[in-house]
Amino acid sequence: MFMPSGLIVLAASLVWFEQSNAALRTYNFTIHSGLRAPDGVSREVYLINGQQPGPLIEIDEGDDLEVFVRNNLQVETTIHWHGLLQRGTPQMDGVPGVTQYPIPPGGNFTYKFSVGNEYGFYWYHSHFRAYYDDAIRGALMIRPSPSRSRPFESLASSSAEKDVLLQAEREATSVLLTDWTHSLSDTIYSQYFETGAFPSCVDSLLANGYGRVQCLPDYILQAGTGLGLDSTSNDTASMTMSGMPKRMAMDESNMAMGTSMQAMSMGDASASTMTAKPSAAESTISSLMMTMPTMSLMSSMSSISSISSMSGMSGMSGMSGMAGMSSMSSMSSMSSMSGMSGMSGMSGMSQLSPRGCTPPMMFRPGFNSSSLPPDTCTNTTSALFTILSNHTQGWLALNLVNAASVSKLSVSLDAHSMFVYAADGLFVDVQKVKVLHMSVGQRYSVMIRLDQKPGNYYLRFASYPVGDMQQVVEGLAIVSSSMNPMNANTSAILDDDPASVWMLRNGSAKTNVSELDPTLLQPFDGNTPPSRTADLTKFFAINQTEIVTWVVDRSPYSEPSTPLVYGNSSDGWQANTTIHMPFNSTIDIVMKVANDSMDTVGYPYPLPSILQLAA
Repeated sequence: MFMPSGLIVLAASLVWFEQSNAALRTYNFTIHSGLRAPDGVSREVYLINGQQPGPLIEIDEGDDLEVFVRNNLQVETTIHWHGLLQRGTPQMDGVPGVTQYPIPPGGNFTYKFSVGNEYGFYWYHSHFRAYYDDAIRGALMIRPSPSRSRPFESLASSSAEKDVLLQAEREATSVLLTDWTHSLSDTIYSQYFETGAFPSCVDSLLANGYGRVQCLPDYILQAGTGLGLDSTSNDTASMTMSGMPKRMAMDESNMAMGTSMQAMSMGDASASTMTAKPSAAESTISSLMMTMPTMSLMSSMSSISSISSMSGMSGMSGMSGMAGMSSMSSMSSMSSMSGMSGMSGMSGMSQLSPRGCTPPMMFRPGFNSSSLPPDTCTNTTSALFTILSNHTQGWLALNLVNAASVSKLSVSLDAHSMFVYAADGLFVDVQKVKVLHMSVGQRYSVMIRLDQKPGNYYLRFASYPVGDMQQVVEGLAIVSSSMNPMNANTSAILDDDPASVWMLRNGSAKTNVSELDPTLLQPFDGNTPPSRTADLTKFFAINQTEIVTWVVDRSPYSEPSTPLVYGNSSDGWQANTTIHMPFNSTIDIVMKVANDSMDTVGYPYPLPSILQLAA
């Protein structure tokens, strides 16, 4: 087709202008060991530039990102850029054995890639063994192009309010929500491989590296994960331990240890040392007169099944690149039943350990609960993460990520609603909710209308018991809304009014409280799946064949010594777990849990560990 020369020049100029606006953003990371007490208990952690979580990366849509990583640990590691597509740069994805060699102790690696037209909220983390549980993780924000329409613009009643919303988006606080334990991940997982008892019991929950240990009152420990409430909903099976898959006999004297999770601290917010009071919901629970509220669907867009049918773990999708641990995606939950004085006569399935966990269900032969460290809980009064907001502006934006290891989380802000406008980095049609359920690795961006009186409000996030991942544990952060944030009084919390607390201690929403409906997460600006019929459909059978072994089509994954990205020179190129797909094709992948699996999977399986697209 003929194009006039003037249009050719104009088109070339527009391309040049777009490229000229792109910038190279550079960061230098040094990963090293240190001592921290994010929840009031000191332990060794793995830090990035002395920070927990690691530095916030902020770039613009279309930019190039370069991150130099020096590994000063005594162990290997990598950095994975969670959610970024790495179009044209698969060797920068940070998955050991697949896209790169691990960074050795004392070594370094430079990650460099373009984000192209990707935008939104992402995060990064170690993808080697379970080291992101030791605090190697942080937030990554790609600021959308100003030319993009924003779904939250529909919330504005005037052009002035639209400007305020856009300003709130630019100033949004990124919050990494994590679970946390008091031992290094290598210690925890060596015990897992030895005993077969999966470490799903954690010590605390953190927001940006701040939190505290909050031991449950005795009446909740006796009541179990369902909090002793009458179960009238059809969706409460996961709160009761019914529907459990095939398991080994359990010992009522089980004692558990916790899995190693992380905490992080972020720059532009302060910490407060307030002592948390029991929530209003908890006080209400003590009467045991309420009925169990309806529980939401899982908030995974790709795995939307009813809670009552879920018997597997909510998932550990962020840990798919663990060397030698890739198959540990979904195991039995773990907890302890010892040291629970005054709890005799309770059913072992309903009692909770001091940390609020149900007992482990599987052990290797020759091991039982007595093989595990005692389960204990001691309250701490350490600082809580505080988010400052300007009440006079009227709006606050938060970027939230569940960066935990094993805990599906529920999130709510007392007395306020949240307007969800982005999911996993992409704009979606706005949903107004009061409780937000987040599976591991999921990200949501929310707008909050500051329509309550100025003051301090709890941002609550609680473990949401699903299947055999059963623990009652809650974390707290503070949103401080004041007329002048520079003079904010963060030392006082508003009284817990039961009418303004949206969820219970177990992460379930109260009756008639609005929850995110993942089926309504419609893309705001395209990003629809291919419309044509698939060129190829692949079926995979997922199976737990042994206590610490998961397989795909009967083949356990073994990390190649030469990464797959090197093609046929890799020793994993022809492995049964490397599936060669036609290039530039539409492929449907159907995954089914095998009927004879020891456990079931309740989340999308991490594709990088099993697929290799070949040109």
